[in-house]
Amino acid sequence: MVKIGWLEVLIMVMFVIVVYMILTRLFGHSATDLAITVGLFTLLFANQYKINRELGEIKISITQSFERVKEDMHQIKSRLKS
Repeated sequence: MVKIGWLEVLIMVMFVIVVYMILTRLFGHSATDLAITVGLFTLLFANQYKINRELGEIKISITQSFERVKEDMHQIKSRLKS
């Protein structure tokens, strides 16, 4: 089962809105350049936030695994001494 968080939903909704605004601008309707720019920057910032969050989780996971390896090495050394 795929778990979709609030950030993924926000990114999908912003993508649809930005694509809609760009299409309305191309076909001569009333989406302004400012609205399109704000939508694009919001979409980019949401993606950047998601990437930073995932990298933070990876960093924590790596740190915890090295701590477990350190504990295992300590146990092995203590067993070899005894």
